[in-house]
Amino acid sequence: MKKLNLLAATAIASLPAFAQGPNLVKNAGFEELNKPVTTWDQLKRATGWSNANIGTSDVFDKLACYVSVPDNALGTGTPAFEGERYAGFVAYKEDMRQNWKSMFWADEPHRNPGYQHYAEYLQTELSAPLTAGQQYDVSFRVKLSKGSDRAVSGLGGYLSPVALAYKHPHHVNEKPQVSTATVVNDKQNWTEVKGTFTADGTEKFLILGAFPSAGMEKANVKEGADNQHAYYYIDGISVNIHPEEDRDKDGIIDKEDNCPDIAGLAALKGCPDKDGDGIADALDACPDKAGLAEFKGCPDSDGDGIADNVDRCPNEKGVASMKGCPEINEKTKQLFARALTGVKFETAKSIIKKESFVILNDVVKVMQENPTYNLEIHGHTDSQGDDAKNQKLSDDRAASVKKYLVEHGVADGRLRSAGHGETQPVADNATAAGRAQNRRVEFKVTFWE
Repeated sequence: MKKLNLLAATAIASLPAFAQGPNLVKNAGFEELNKPVTTWDQLKRATGWSNANIGTSDVFDKLACYVSVPDNALGTGTPAFEGERYAGFVAYKEDMRQNWKSMFWADEPHRNPGYQHYAEYLQTELSAPLTAGQQYDVSFRVKLSKGSDRAVSGLGGYLSPVALAYKHPHHVNEKPQVSTATVVNDKQNWTEVKGTFTADGTEKFLILGAFPSAGMEKANVKEGADNQHAYYYIDGISVNIHPEEDRDKDGIIDKEDNCPDIAGLAALKGCPDKDGDGIADALDACPDKAGLAEFKGCPDSDGDGIADNVDRCPNEKGVASMKGCPEINEKTKQLFARALTGVKFETAKSIIKKESFVILNDVVKVMQENPTYNLEIHGHTDSQGDDAKNQKLSDDRAASVKKYLVEHGVADGRLRSAGHGETQPVADNATAAGRAQNRRVEFKVTFWE
């Protein structure tokens, strides 16, 4: 069918393309010709392309008559979306038929609507059949020619298991997997039609055109004389495997990414490693400081085998029993041993005797010299007297010692006191010597957060 009475449009604009992976459409921009294009109705001269019915689609080339680029019989100033060539097709033609009643009655219109609308379809074989269950992106650009006085929706792509070869020039009944639900009426810019679908594995051919089964609507965009056509240029066609989702854009698809919402490293299955120690942050006890796997990503600055995050003395070699701090020196051990019986109280009271101050002052000095230490103070009594009174007395005596240490410069938060009454004897309460040993104050260096 000739289309010499149509005009064309200009410019380029589109939505972002899918363009992921190899394009399965061969000769997607109609650049490869098997014979020079000279005029209308020569779609087959674009290698790999043919008509799906007996409609006659066109290829536009700078050396052709009527269908040249960028100026042609459809208008002027229409460059290709990509490359140097593009194709075109009639999407809709408003058929009219002679109204015989107008021969006899003057108020009758000369023509009535026809019933078989003319339409053209382009088709090509894909470079490979599609894979069942795989998602694919279909994309192409169209632009309504300037001389078109109709515009339609339902422009789309149908992925077919076989080539179509209809012996009529009308719309086909197949339903496209991808189509536009809105009327494409832009005569100035290229518009992208795109969508994603899941293949059933039989698809081998791509057919492009206007599909009534997609809910095709028409709009009147008449400018000047009414030619009753909707003619579209088409270019930039692609069928690609749909990229797997990658929410954090780290190049690792979500289904293989252990941290899909935080950009990470392939070596750590998509998880980040801020300190670069090879241990994913989620598994790293010290994510901001490079460390060792044996310490769950934490360093051991003093090399004592105790990770810094649990080492109370991270810059001084220590032992596990002291939470990474050095063992209590012999002098301090002797001091605590003297304190067992050297801290004395008035009889049956919690008042500390002055003779105990020397020992307690030495305890203060130990705490000041070792700021990482915490100290537990345990009070004990012998078994003489009432059990409840002994318990209270031991509580009070331990508390008195704590108070003394606080008043002499040891932070309250570094001290804890507790009484045990007569429940933890270290000697025989049946003898005076044993009872003397059981009346004691114990100091225990410990650590707490």
